[in-house]
Amino acid sequence: MLEPIHKQDPAPRLRQLAHAVSAAVLLLGVPGAAYAQAAPDGAGALAGTPPDTVIVTGARGTGRTVANSAAPIDVISAQQLLATGKLNLLDALDTALPSFNLPARVQPDLGSIVRAGQLRNLDPSHTLVLVNGKRRHTTAIVNEDGFPGSVATDLALIPTGAIARVEILRDGASAIYGSDAIAGVINIILKSDDKGSFSTQLGSTYDGDGTNGSARIDGGTRLGEHGFAHFGAEVQRQGIAVRNFGLNPGYLSYPAVRNSDGQLVKLGANNSLPAGASPNPAEANRNSNPWRNTGVPQSTTTSLSANLGYDLSNDVQLYGFGTYAHRNARSAQNFRLPNTIFNNNRGLLSVYPDGFTPYETTSENDFALTGGIKGETAGWSWDVSSTYGRDDIDVGVENSANYSLTYPGGKTDFRIGNQRYSRSTTNADARRPVTLGLSEPADLSVGLEYSHETQQRSPGEPASWQGSGSSALAGYLPVDASDTARHSYAAYVGLGAKLTPQLLLDTALRAEKYSDFGSKTTGRLSARYDVTPAVAVRGTVSNGFHAPSLVTQSYSNTSDHAGVPYTLAQPNSAAARALGAQALKPEKSTNLSAGLTFNPTSTLRLAVDAYQIKVSDRLGVSSNIGIDRSSGVALDGSGRPLTAAQATVIENLLRSAGLAVGNGLVAHYFANVGDTRTRGIDLTAEDVLRVADGKLRWTVAANINHTSLVGKAALPTVLQGLPNIGTLSKSAEYDLLYRAPRDKEIVTVAYEKAGWTFNLRETRYGKLKRLNAITGGDYQLKAAFVTDVSVGYDISKRINVTVGANNVFDQKPGQVPREARSAASLAQYTGAYDNSGPLGVLGGYYYARATVHF
Repeated sequence: MLEPIHKQDPAPRLRQLAHAVSAAVLLLGVPGAAYAQAAPDGAGALAGTPPDTVIVTGARGTGRTVANSAAPIDVISAQQLLATGKLNLLDALDTALPSFNLPARVQPDLGSIVRAGQLRNLDPSHTLVLVNGKRRHTTAIVNEDGFPGSVATDLALIPTGAIARVEILRDGASAIYGSDAIAGVINIILKSDDKGSFSTQLGSTYDGDGTNGSARIDGGTRLGEHGFAHFGAEVQRQGIAVRNFGLNPGYLSYPAVRNSDGQLVKLGANNSLPAGASPNPAEANRNSNPWRNTGVPQSTTTSLSANLGYDLSNDVQLYGFGTYAHRNARSAQNFRLPNTIFNNNRGLLSVYPDGFTPYETTSENDFALTGGIKGETAGWSWDVSSTYGRDDIDVGVENSANYSLTYPGGKTDFRIGNQRYSRSTTNADARRPVTLGLSEPADLSVGLEYSHETQQRSPGEPASWQGSGSSALAGYLPVDASDTARHSYAAYVGLGAKLTPQLLLDTALRAEKYSDFGSKTTGRLSARYDVTPAVAVRGTVSNGFHAPSLVTQSYSNTSDHAGVPYTLAQPNSAAARALGAQALKPEKSTNLSAGLTFNPTSTLRLAVDAYQIKVSDRLGVSSNIGIDRSSGVALDGSGRPLTAAQATVIENLLRSAGLAVGNGLVAHYFANVGDTRTRGIDLTAEDVLRVADGKLRWTVAANINHTSLVGKAALPTVLQGLPNIGTLSKSAEYDLLYRAPRDKEIVTVAYEKAGWTFNLRETRYGKLKRLNAITGGDYQLKAAFVTDVSVGYDISKRINVTVGANNVFDQKPGQVPREARSAASLAQYTGAYDNSGPLGVLGGYYYARATVHF
């Protein structure tokens, strides 16, 4: 018999209903049935998160808990993060949250190393990240593909072992925290207890590659009777895994041999054998699968953390916390065939006779430090703090070449440049109860904030950008170097009050002024009404915004594509303005949500929340504007043929922008491209039961969402009439709307008995819509089910060993349909994964972990 674990028995009819609901959802929530079910975003049952857990995210008042909050908040504990079997926080959140999407595809260039996920199918930069309630800085890298212009917080650099819990507010909270909270808030709470632990984990894919591992240690101590200190350290290593398809037998790799004189000659179209030539004898022993850039790159991350507090008196406490991470990463790029080398620099064949794979490298230092003092004075609770965060990345290329250099003797390793970003934020917050003649005092909160941001981009060594530049990633040009700064001021006021014992209202208003784009005011009204002790309705109306990142506004880049420069111009530069660019505007949102909660017992919780998020002035990238004559035929920036008259118009436009056309030039820039509307539903359920003298925890979690384009920005006047130029390309539109699955469901079951723990997690990823760039239509990636299992045993009260497997049945994404592949792709590769969704190409993964508590 299933018996709920609770402190007090509810009324008989309520208890019977709770039994029925819990048993029904548990029986329906077996693997494969998650599609029709609901669950808490975060599957908190694995951690046993009690409903009376006090939360600090999204409310300035005191006493708010998971069960009585006016807006949906999920809590993920340290135990649950560990149970995912993932090495870092970014991947763990993707495993635990239905509303979180982490695209599996390794983006080109630095996007394969600095990754970001999205909440509710919105941009990664629409999610605000806090640590202990204080704003976390972003990365120094701007995304050019997939999420154009996005600069997000790198969750993979926050040491997982230092985390006590993670709170996720899925409704935007710009009225409390300011910019970036359009999709939601992730607040990472660091450990502060006097306990400690050490754990080590080692794992590998079923194919035996992609070996990874971690070692974590953390521990705390009391500082006499008045303080605490908790420190942590960890090392994570990820080995390379490769899932590229091989070359077709008829696709040649080496330059051919001319029959008349035995000299080498370049291959024909799609690497076919040219007339009057024979295949190179080296073809007989060639590597038929030389590409290494589909899978996962190798990296090593070392991180440290500290969290301290000390009571100066009964009413005043000093506190401080910080994190530091150093990451070295090496990501394989496209393989350069011997024929490609022969066509560009024949002397280089003596260095790379069989071709080469260039590797982009990063050496990154990221740290954040917060110090503050808080206390109680004359009825006010106050908190004054300052936070400084910085991300510093040295970028390089190894095993590469610059076709413009002389070989042998030319460089093969290059320093590409450096990118840095920093943010300092000072806050002064205060709150107090105020008597308004209500059933209980209201919570009044006020605050001020000042923020200063800087970014610098330093050029690479001359050999990396001279001529055609280093292969795979050209060095940053001196003209693309930048050093900019901005500041902002903000003030907010909030009031939360129970108008009646059943009705809670929580309001907030915030005004913010930026030095570069002006002012913005945001507000929020949340309400909760307890219909009965077990049933409540809640809703939120708010607006928010995302300030264009300083990194985005300052970024420009020039790269060489077969002798044709491709330029991403700063939106404020003279060249971009001449091509129709305007100063970037903040993205603005209007958020609506309404929900129902049902908590019939102390352990059983069910909720449904519907939401709508309208975002105007979405950030994107303009069409490619330019001309390419490298093939001898005039093509536009999209690779389509131009008439002589069209080519003349485009060349004149580029020259008027001060750009030298030469053999061709293609330019584009970041821009506000349109308005979107996202509608969705979050469904949640969880309970804890006694089964056969053991404890059974189950959760079911689901997110269903749909984003539509409700308006496009007008095409700049100077671009109107140009061929194949629009505000949004079809590809960019699909990236904007269909990056995440339409739905995602997670079912978890955890059973504990006599020192044994069994965890089962079933995740369903819904269908994905993708553009067929060949036909102009689209195709579907079918839904996928992924099963994760782990078994743990407590050898003693302090020692636990766990073995597990993620993606037990070795699920992989489908291939791109043949009709959606280009002629060049069909000629070259035997197949092509479409790994643009959350299901990666690595397949099954198994691991073992040992943990010691002290």
